[in-house]
Amino acid sequence: MKRHSIGKRFRKLKGLRKADPNAIIPETPKQLQDYIETLTNKGVHINKVKYAIFQTKNGLKYPGLIASEKILSNETLVSVPKDLLFTTRHAFESPLKQMFLDHPQYFSNQFYPSWEDHQLLAYILYEYQRGPESEWHLLISNLPRDIDYLVFWNHEEQDLLDDEQLVKLARKQYQEFLVEFETLKCITDKYPNLFKPETVTLDNAKWIYTHLVTRCFGKYLAYVTMVPFCELFNHECTDVFYDFEYNADNPNKSEESEQTQIKELTEDEQLSVTSSDGSYHSEDEISDSEYITDNYDQFKEFDFDQFSEKSTKNFYEEFTRTFDIKQQENEEEEEFNKRIKELQDQQIKMRKDFNIKLNLQREVFLLSRDCKSFIFQNLDYGDNYSIFFIGQMFNKLEKSIQEYINGGKAYFMAREDVKRIQLTCNTYRNNLYAFQKDVMKKPIYQTTSFQQKRSKTQNSTLDNVEQILSQPLDPECEYYKPVWEKDKFDRFVMKASSKDQFEKGAQVYFCYGRLSNRMMLMRYGMTLEYNKYDHAHLRIEYLKYLQNHEAIWLVHKYQLSKYKRFKLKHTTFPIDFIIFCKSIFWTFNVHSLDSFFKIQDLKLERKALQLALEILVEEISKFSDKLEDNEKLLYDNTLGYHEYFAVIYRLERQRIYHHNINLIKICIVVIDRMLDGVPFEQATEKTQFDFDYCETNRMILTKYFEQMRYALYLPK
Repeated sequence: MKRHSIGKRFRKLKGLRKADPNAIIPETPKQLQDYIETLTNKGVHINKVKYAIFQTKNGLKYPGLIASEKILSNETLVSVPKDLLFTTRHAFESPLKQMFLDHPQYFSNQFYPSWEDHQLLAYILYEYQRGPESEWHLLISNLPRDIDYLVFWNHEEQDLLDDEQLVKLARKQYQEFLVEFETLKCITDKYPNLFKPETVTLDNAKWIYTHLVTRCFGKYLAYVTMVPFCELFNHECTDVFYDFEYNADNPNKSEESEQTQIKELTEDEQLSVTSSDGSYHSEDEISDSEYITDNYDQFKEFDFDQFSEKSTKNFYEEFTRTFDIKQQENEEEEEFNKRIKELQDQQIKMRKDFNIKLNLQREVFLLSRDCKSFIFQNLDYGDNYSIFFIGQMFNKLEKSIQEYINGGKAYFMAREDVKRIQLTCNTYRNNLYAFQKDVMKKPIYQTTSFQQKRSKTQNSTLDNVEQILSQPLDPECEYYKPVWEKDKFDRFVMKASSKDQFEKGAQVYFCYGRLSNRMMLMRYGMTLEYNKYDHAHLRIEYLKYLQNHEAIWLVHKYQLSKYKRFKLKHTTFPIDFIIFCKSIFWTFNVHSLDSFFKIQDLKLERKALQLALEILVEEISKFSDKLEDNEKLLYDNTLGYHEYFAVIYRLERQRIYHHNINLIKICIVVIDRMLDGVPFEQATEKTQFDFDYCETNRMILTKYFEQMRYALYLPK
């Protein structure tokens, strides 16, 4: 089955690690050649890779590295002594140190999470103006000015992405960049002895900032770092990674740092790669929350205090009328006193009965309230499914209280109802946590997701230079660490993984991380065709699917997001999206609780799949152009780089939608076969929606189909 994974299929389609017949090995530009010779003389080793020019499908040219010989697994491609690395430590220990100390509001991590970028931006601009006198002159002069990333695209180019939320984020970050630039300019203008007037300009700042965002390393290094020569590696879904080497006498050397054996892979071994060794996970969360802030008046939660006050008032009004007695004409005093005594006894009994009833009603209400508190504390109103379940639980609690209050239900039955609902909620919580942990591979947070999201929106932002630089300073605070330690390794190396090799003439890539095209645009200004880590963001306005007033009221009360969000991927079946659709049809006391997160009712599952299909078909119809048209556009030689990457972005989202639609159609066919009595093994055979990828699709659907098999053997 490993031969049929999405990664293998995409790698084959793109010819990764294979010789590129369109690659050109030109004479290396003199400035770059001087740089490489200088680096080599200082101890940099470059193995089997050299400068080359590659091209996109429509003929756009771009530089990269080509394999000058066959590259075997575990081979080191580039080795750089750590003293040649360009880091934040160099910036801080430079002539700019006093400027940094004078303005911690901009250059210290106590105020700014991007403080290292600020220091490096100032330092690189300072070194840039020094020209050949700078020890970093060749590194800086070889940073091209003709690259950028999404934040710096013009509005027309950004709109080509057809992704409103991504464009919104890019424009927001551009405004933040302008504020950061203006702040830097304000600071550097105070130091004319350090900065020439023509140095700190918007164009220069964009140029350097682009390279800080797109070319720096940092996750496993002590500081944000520029690595000489290694910025020439382009990104792809290969397994080339960076690592650290230690000299024999380095006390930080460990067994893990020992070099692995270089070897040549067989074809089967190349096909067996199932993960990115040495690649690094990256979050891809772009907040696009819009919250429901209007009021909802079609439901009002039962108010016991109000009920108690009204009941007591009504009781005593009736009580007064009933016991307003007068001595009757010719009635003996003794008889009248006896009647008063009887009425007083009756009054005592009525008061006692009323108080007992009210206390029992209060007890049931408090049990109900405790149950709601349990739900609030243990379930996330803002996740993708629970509001449908919680709405039904609130509905049952409200009905049970009302029926008991109105005399339609006995006390002990009302108590049992509340207890049963709480047990149901507890079971649901356990099932939800198990699903999140075992299926979705997500951590369980003590703070609920919707609480986290609401708190994020309350964070204040600094909108101008004055706000940033006027932040008060604490004279007792150390805004910078006293000692800036050096990295503990001796050499930074770029390596092929244990199951990675490149033919002679192939482009040699470095895997920047497991990044979607969305995040690549935000970090590198590029997109990849057939990116196995890509995903499409699906946003669903779910209010129209809520079927009871309690759920709608909760959404308004807690100002939850207007949308439920899902990531549709190439590599996995969208089980969380299917469960969202199933939660719409799931009914308490009709369907089993286990069927919420598992397949136990094939008819219920069939409804969920059908709704999921309808939603995706509707979503893909919103694209302004068709998939086939975008595929043709990739060969349009009138497109520039930004337009080309925008086409890929749209195209890959469409491919993901079509892929997931086909997976859902396959599941519907299989369930229909099973409902018709076809045995499981025959039911899961190839369908008309598998096309040429039956093995790949079965690999993706394995776990989902196993649940279907299990459902066949459950008692009806």
